[in-house]
Amino acid sequence: MRWILVGVILLAASLAWSEPSNVVVRGLFDKAALFEIDGRSQLLRNGQHDSSGLQLISATPLQAVVEVAGQRQTLVLNKRIGAIYQQAAINTVVLRKNSRSEYRMTVSINGRMVDGVIDTGASTIAMSSREAQRLGIAYKQCLPTVVATASGLSDAYAISLAKVELGSIAVPHVNAIVIEGNYPHVLLLGMSFLQHVNLQEHNNILTLTARHN
Repeated sequence: MRWILVGVILLAASLAWSEPSNVVVRGLFDKAALFEIDGRSQLLRNGQHDSSGLQLISATPLQAVVEVAGQRQTLVLNKRIGAIYQQAAINTVVLRKNSRSEYRMTVSINGRMVDGVIDTGASTIAMSSREAQRLGIAYKQCLPTVVATASGLSDAYAISLAKVELGSIAVPHVNAIVIEGNYPHVLLLGMSFLQHVNLQEHNNILTLTARHN
């Protein structure tokens, strides 16, 4: 009995330690929400758990219902668990979904324009070596790596972009990947940029708002 009691105490301590200490809603979608959990980005769909124990019960473009440590809270964009303030909007970009269900836009990379698509499933900005050459990026001087693509493993380079701009939203020193060849056919604007904005989707319209940590 004593060992059972000790085990219960240790389990309770472990669960308490794993609870997130800082959770902010950074993006709201139909049946999904993008969170910043203790400094990292995490996209959850209805019913999914994060490794910290946070569960998304339901989400709409207006709010998210979450459960942490057995307690439910309703959060709106930019709302922190246990907090009551909401950060004011500064710079905003509005995109409409196209016939391919994509959010396409023109992005400025180090002052040069390129066609891109929003990709919340990509951990970083990704572009083909052909696009990088057109943009004047000396990527072969950077760290070589290997990435998995639809056609298999491909050689790539991990780089840092001096400045990435989407409309009025500008982010300096953004990590990116250059993949040898012609893939991807359009620049993927991934989480290395999107972690610096709030995302809100409603009726096939995506609103991106700059935020400051």
